[in-house]
Amino acid sequence: MKRLIYLALSLTLLFACTSCVGKAAALPAEAVPTAAQPPELALITPPIDEEGEPQDGEALPQIPSGQPPELALITPPIEEPEEPYVRTIDPAKPMVALTYDDGPHETCSDLILDVLEEHHAVATFFEVGRNVARYPQVLVREQALGCEIASHSNAHRDLSKLKKSALLADLDAADQAFIDAVGFAPTLVRPPYGAVNKTVKYASERAMVTWSVDTLDWKSRDAQTIVDYVQSLGDLDGQVVLMHSLYESTAEATAVLVPWLQEQGYQLVTVSELMACYYGELPEANTLYGYSYFHQPRTDAPLPPPAAQGAEQE
Repeated sequence: MKRLIYLALSLTLLFACTSCVGKAAALPAEAVPTAAQPPELALITPPIDEEGEPQDGEALPQIPSGQPPELALITPPIEEPEEPYVRTIDPAKPMVALTYDDGPHETCSDLILDVLEEHHAVATFFEVGRNVARYPQVLVREQALGCEIASHSNAHRDLSKLKKSALLADLDAADQAFIDAVGFAPTLVRPPYGAVNKTVKYASERAMVTWSVDTLDWKSRDAQTIVDYVQSLGDLDGQVVLMHSLYESTAEATAVLVPWLQEQGYQLVTVSELMACYYGELPEANTLYGYSYFHQPRTDAPLPPPAAQGAEQE
């Protein structure tokens, strides 16, 4: 019995193997991929209609066999460097000098300088020596922008109430702060509060400069009030405008006044440039230049603008 079972199983296995071999032999040779013959890859392109146009968008570009696509080197356009701005002064045209007292300030001074730099304008900064020692970098920027640096004493005391020795000690201390910051001492001094007596005028050994337009920015501390006042004055030709570096409102007013003055045809100059190009003289020691001086008629014999401060140290 067992032999019959074994014989039946053997016949069944033999029949199955014969069927598989027959089916494999019936397949065409090309239908059986081998490791030595990988399937070919075809470039699929959109179908083309009867007029030769692609039916679904543009056809892909055809790349000739064996020829890599040409690569174009794309270079950005070369920008020509901007010419450095050179400020000039025409003595025949209107000019005005903006001045700022009591600085340098930690933030407001730079806000004012930002406006001046944007509009290629300058001003004169009457700085306090003790503040210069705290923020010397502000003076470095002022000088770099072509602004004029001047003294406003060392401790902002009323110089007219000091004895000669104390007066000179204060101004000398301020000079040292300027020298430490930018390498030179200013030649112009604006006495605090505009207070000048014979001792201040004749013993200081420096030129004293006050102003001809007082914006009272320290009092209003309102940008629009400052702007309205200056714009209401009419002719500002040859004038020296007083403001302060301590207030954001003054910086905001400066941002309006500087472009407005330029639009009105005014050249923004330093005090020394105004004196040379408009009044025809350079500041002299032990001399006061104030309201009456800056209301004189324009000179017929202007002088060239003075050399940049610190130029002799270069």
